[in-house]
Amino acid sequence: MPDRFPNRYTPEKRLPLWQQLRVENLSFRQAALNVISYIRKSIHKKYTAPKEVLLHFAIQRQIFQHLMKQPKDPGSTRLGLVGDIMWIRDGWDNFLDSGVLDYLNAHDAVVGNLESVISTRFKVPSLFPDYFTYNSHPNLVKAFRRPDGRSTFSALSLANNHALDRGEIGARDTQDLLNELGIPHSGIVFGQDEKPYTTFEVNGIKVGFYAVAWGLNSFVSPNLNVRMHSLPTGVFEPAAPVDLVEIRKVLADMAADGCEFRIVSLHWGYEFEYYPCPGVMRVGHQVVRAGADLVLGTHPHVQQPCETLFVNGYENRLPEPIRELAEYHSTLTAEGPQRKAMIAYSMGNLATTMFTFECKIGWILSLRLFRDSSGRIDWNPDASAFVVNVPRFGRKRERRLLMLDDYRKQSLKHRRVPPWEETYFAFLEKHVGAGLE
Repeated sequence: MPDRFPNRYTPEKRLPLWQQLRVENLSFRQAALNVISYIRKSIHKKYTAPKEVLLHFAIQRQIFQHLMKQPKDPGSTRLGLVGDIMWIRDGWDNFLDSGVLDYLNAHDAVVGNLESVISTRFKVPSLFPDYFTYNSHPNLVKAFRRPDGRSTFSALSLANNHALDRGEIGARDTQDLLNELGIPHSGIVFGQDEKPYTTFEVNGIKVGFYAVAWGLNSFVSPNLNVRMHSLPTGVFEPAAPVDLVEIRKVLADMAADGCEFRIVSLHWGYEFEYYPCPGVMRVGHQVVRAGADLVLGTHPHVQQPCETLFVNGYENRLPEPIRELAEYHSTLTAEGPQRKAMIAYSMGNLATTMFTFECKIGWILSLRLFRDSSGRIDWNPDASAFVVNVPRFGRKRERRLLMLDDYRKQSLKHRRVPPWEETYFAFLEKHVGAGLE
């Protein structure tokens, strides 16, 4: 069987031009001229990274696994992290399998990124498998609900490149739906006096949630009446100064507001790449220095490994040899007390119709929040699971979002899971640190 992933964990040398393409930096005209390279990159993906990045994340996986093995306090709070909730073309009423819903509802809180306008004033596109702009049926979000009727989601980001795909009307309708469902959200404001972040409380912990994106698609016109929280232009370039004045202010306001755990959702990075670039990592470190306890990354549509950062000497609490690894690869200094923070660089897609199998895989990462001996909120990774978006599944040939284990079991009734898919699942577990090294 040919290896579908020949370049994994190999240092970058001279990359072909199609792997170097990053449409996030291009005008619409430039992107259109490079459409063949874009399609090629979307199919084949980019598994490579500089050798320093590969080494760094190999060590990060060891730290992640150490933290995941720590004793779990049954009284702690479970926080679920998911990725992009994107437009799906059909199957609105029953796409969400009960196994996925039950798994998510086993968390006390769930946060993610809603990467689609939801407005009943516009047609939901369904003729083709993908589009440049999105509008979705309300059931895309309504399907995620708890037994008591509340939404599964505790907060959603609206800051992403599709935020204004239906202009101001679509953006307002999307917010109205989330307000109707009682889902806090951040990322778009319509007035200067609107608070840029939102909060929610879970088990006595006040959580702050602030969403930011790298920008809109080049073919989407900005609207003077709508402000999306955006990163400064050029912030991912290696030599560009990192100017995060607004993020620092918001994180400070969250602290003054009594938020004990602060989340910054960042729609950033580059599509179809399995590692963050050094510029993205630099921005993530600055956001942690500014006070973020969790950076939730979306946009690449595939999963990237997490990074744990120990701030102001927290690494001294760790046993050897993990402490030594942390001292050389995971420490930062910043204002404030000792703490640790996580950067989840990319969670991939939770719900999607993107056409490659790799983009149909979603990652659900669970954290346990607890109070340490000083009364501060600390956390450890708790569990890691994957979901699969299946466009036509079972005898009824219906769209399904399934837990990976259920996909494997149910596939046995209808077809065998291809060996290359199992190879990819094994790679992915190792890649994000969910599997043992």
